[in-house]
Amino acid sequence: MNLLILILIGIAAAAGLWALGVSRRLWSIAGAALMLGAAGFALQSQAHQPGKPTAADVTPITVDPGMVAFREAVFAPSREDSLALATADSRLQSGDAHAAAEGLRAEIARRPNDAVLWSGLGYVLALHDGAVSPAAKFAFRRALTLAPGTPGPTFFLGMAYVDAGDFAAARPLWAAALAATPQDAPYRSDIADRLGAVDQFLKMSAAQRAAGITP
Repeated sequence: MNLLILILIGIAAAAGLWALGVSRRLWSIAGAALMLGAAGFALQSQAHQPGKPTAADVTPITVDPGMVAFREAVFAPSREDSLALATADSRLQSGDAHAAAEGLRAEIARRPNDAVLWSGLGYVLALHDGAVSPAAKFAFRRALTLAPGTPGPTFFLGMAYVDAGDFAAARPLWAAALAATPQDAPYRSDIADRLGAVDQFLKMSAAQRAAGITP
């Protein structure tokens, strides 16, 4: 049943993106955002089925190389921070989100005022918890305090909300990240594209609600 739901959502998403005039350049971003939410719905439905216990920290999480490159550009991390984040990525891909978080905590114990590590921890905790949990919010707040007015922590907090399917919460964060990004920054267009995709998604959702269409 969940597979059928995902297929129907995919068809509706494609039709909605075309009808609302979403630029083809943004289709992959908007589609990914839509399917993240759909996948979350399907997984949530599975979690409520009786007789199907799930094991913790055994689901590999794909780490997008493009997002890694973006992270390196927006944060310009030190060699130590790059290694710590790469190690966390490897642990996520092996299905051990708990170890990824614990490794970043160990690094933070050595460098407690490092906004890059706090941002990484916040994002990993959100992935581990399946939501922007209180622990993830605490880590992101620490990063924002340590690096005010910079786009990195704000962007990745928004990304955590996108992964959780809360595009409305992500939108102001990505707008703030774009505003904090220098005009000549090479990653500025990436943030602008993602913000545009979220705006199109929210526009499509509003149109569906106005038409009486519910998920």
